[in-house]
Amino acid sequence: MNVEELKKEIDKIIDSMVEDFAKFRAGRVGPELVENIKVEVYGSLMPLKSLASINVSDAKSLLVQPWDKTTIENITKALISSDMGFSASNEGDSIRVSVPDLTEERRQEFVKIVKDRAETARVAVRNARQKAIKSIPEGISEDEQKRMKEDIEDKVKEANNRIAEIRDKKEEDLMTI
Repeated sequence: MNVEELKKEIDKIIDSMVEDFAKFRAGRVGPELVENIKVEVYGSLMPLKSLASINVSDAKSLLVQPWDKTTIENITKALISSDMGFSASNEGDSIRVSVPDLTEERRQEFVKIVKDRAETARVAVRNARQKAIKSIPEGISEDEQKRMKEDIEDKVKEANNRIAEIRDKKEEDLMTI
């Protein structure tokens, strides 16, 4: 793994973290809240966005319209059992998802989860760093090895700063009423 491959790996880690953070909202309702909830249908787990259209109904609710009406019960069950505190009601050919207001306690829970997920991203970056350092060829000069290690460390430091910045921004967003 060279420095460019390390950079691509780090970018994937950070993009994944940002996508994960999109599920935690403060005051805004959007399809990203539910689109990746796993629903058990057809003998496997599938993300909700693969099974239905998801639209904002009003400020506090979403309207989920499954393409296959036989999946409504499974989708409703998955929405209710998610850890996001949704209530879902079957309206015949669609499901109305009510998103509760965020209490101070719930906001703090989300901040804890965001911190944990950011730490998970930092661990993934450290693992990528170890893999990159191990891939430095031994047949090159010590100066070249040292330069490559420094490049790797610079990329890791830059990634950790980006992770911290994204985490802090999300925490601030969650705690703002």
